[in-house]
Amino acid sequence: MRAAITHWHDRAVTQPRPATAQQLSELLRAARPTWRLVRAWPLPGATSSQVSAIEAESTDGQRTTLVLRQYGPANVKSDPHAAETEYRLLQLLSAAGQPVPRPYLADESGAILPGPFLLQELIEGAPVEDPADLTDFTGQLATALAGVHDCGLARAEVGFLADVRDHFARKLGTRPANPDSYLSETKVRAALEAAWPPAPVNQPVVLHGDFWPGNVLWRDGRLAGIIDWEDALFGDPLADLAITRLEISWFFGTAASQSLTDRYLMLRPEVDTATLPLWDLRAALRACGFNMQTWGLPPARLASMRSAHRVFIESALGRLAGNAGAA
Repeated sequence: MRAAITHWHDRAVTQPRPATAQQLSELLRAARPTWRLVRAWPLPGATSSQVSAIEAESTDGQRTTLVLRQYGPANVKSDPHAAETEYRLLQLLSAAGQPVPRPYLADESGAILPGPFLLQELIEGAPVEDPADLTDFTGQLATALAGVHDCGLARAEVGFLADVRDHFARKLGTRPANPDSYLSETKVRAALEAAWPPAPVNQPVVLHGDFWPGNVLWRDGRLAGIIDWEDALFGDPLADLAITRLEISWFFGTAASQSLTDRYLMLRPEVDTATLPLWDLRAALRACGFNMQTWGLPPARLASMRSAHRVFIESALGRLAGNAGAA
């Protein structure tokens, strides 16, 4: 059995307090006056926000299950308008036919809850930890990611999303006091600092920003939904692809990661992969903030993931050097 898919790399911060029954009733009325609260229960996984399921009933007796996300301090620090940003993006993606939750209400005023929140539909499904058919699994992931990138949303429609190159440049310029030697952070950071930003070789698209198996829901063997869009950005599609490549390497190995990559590039043959080594290194540096040693995994599993990360960065560094030599 593979390690359980959990939100290891969510920002570990204090969560907002769960909403009271009175607050839930009020926000349901704000979203749709005909809704009344039936029950609510916490959903596991997120650590940077408080996530709850809510069952609502309309006056005609129809019941709907919703998800309430109460954003935490880390979310708000990253984007003071995190709730409104995710709401607007989900509206656009839903209208474009993407398998995302339909948003119902975003509020940042503090009038109902003390902090910002988003109310959205609940997509029935669950992450898959150990797929029966790995090729089909990675193929569906690649198809879904390609679909997001091909959904046709232009920059003018998502001006509220940060540019991925600028966003990462700011993070790259902030050096940690103690680089993660466990994941070779100093080496990865030096290579990125020497070559960032990558050339704009691809048409920019909406990016999920954290497309990994834990943020994908499945039902009856089919991909049912893509959730948790709080890290969404705009820019080179390779930024998303690189994150997914690393995550699949960790969970299922290098061959599975390459299978996903091949499928994605078959679906989007116009994508230029010349700068993929840099985006891979960005994904690897991002992983240095996950603090793997605190995940509570067995030593053998941690060693396996560290080895996969090392192989991933060495491959990226080798391809980066080859590109420089060819130039």
